[in-house]
Amino acid sequence: MRRRRASGRPKILIAMEPVQGGALSHLEYLLSYTDPAEFEVHLAVSARREPSVRDRFDAWRAAGAQVHEIPMWREISPRRDAAAFRRLLALCLRERFDVVHTHCAKAGFLGRLAGRASGARTVHTPHVFPFGRGGSGATERLHLALERRAARWTDRLVVLSRYQENLALRHDLLPPERTVLVPNGIVPERFAGADREAARKELGLGSGEAIALAAGRFCEQKGQDVLLDAAALLKRDGAAVRIVLLGSGPLEGLMRKHIEREGLGQHVTLRGPVRDVRTYYAACDLVLMPSRFEGMPYVLLEAKAAGRAAAVGLVSGMEEFVRHGEDGFLVQTGNPEAWAKVLAALAADRSAFHRAGEQAAAGFRPEWHASRSAGRTHEIYRKLCAEKERAQPGTCAGR
Repeated sequence: MRRRRASGRPKILIAMEPVQGGALSHLEYLLSYTDPAEFEVHLAVSARREPSVRDRFDAWRAAGAQVHEIPMWREISPRRDAAAFRRLLALCLRERFDVVHTHCAKAGFLGRLAGRASGARTVHTPHVFPFGRGGSGATERLHLALERRAARWTDRLVVLSRYQENLALRHDLLPPERTVLVPNGIVPERFAGADREAARKELGLGSGEAIALAAGRFCEQKGQDVLLDAAALLKRDGAAVRIVLLGSGPLEGLMRKHIEREGLGQHVTLRGPVRDVRTYYAACDLVLMPSRFEGMPYVLLEAKAAGRAAAVGLVSGMEEFVRHGEDGFLVQTGNPEAWAKVLAALAADRSAFHRAGEQAAAGFRPEWHASRSAGRTHEIYRKLCAEKERAQPGTCAGR
């Protein structure tokens, strides 16, 4: 029989790769609302894709978490994946976690297998499913097959939207009673109330400009290339809009060359990665999200909390979160003409977009608060511990 912990607290392992973007926000909100007096939290994270995340390890430890760095690769690599799995399994066998909570595809596959092999209950949050992204048929079939295999080792699947819930049920990943909808959440008060003109002055942006903001990793998924093509169309037609892009990533070099080649320097501004984007939300008239696929984007929630309308690619069930023409705009993904049309409308009448932003703030839902999201996650942990205790009395700490 497993030895009880001196702390008497259930032991939770959160395994994640990558630790960047929305996944990082999700982790930090969850940690900030997790009571270390109730749960003993361990993190198994990979800093390979984002080495700067190591700067946060001390803060996570100060918040009560134990941090274990385990390199994981996004790409399928039998040798590297086997090495990562051995380290995850060794950690799980040594610590004997009650619940292993995995995030994203690679940590989700390896971590669920390690959790199940060590006797833990498992819960998985995909954020974005690795299938259903419009890839090649062979790639889609492989990712779906891997996700179906990992579903055998999964006690709960946490989805972020009705779209994801339907996708999971349609592919028979888990039965409905083991699929749980827990939307992402933020602290909306952090983004509300800033003055537009004061923010523009602080950032050196013109008071009378129509400004559209896009924040995110510079990669194919996020679709900034479509915005550059739309900016070229606006330049041709004489519509005055400044597009401010925040972030960095593998496509940054190509984007800069595109801007130089098309002479878009007066129309597109790259500001690099920004730790605190709140001043930029305050300064803009519209938030742009031309993604080719999404989960439940934090940028959209932050824009709503800041009182800014968002133009969002019509993908991955985004119509759940945006009422077209009322509190935001749904735009055909990958179509520069469609994005240029929205931006031209902004140049013509900023006030209409400001009214849509007011509606976005008024429509912010209580379930999108980080405390609610974390609370529902904690309830999953408690239920899994209770199930484990009933199946194996005396094995779940705190019971």
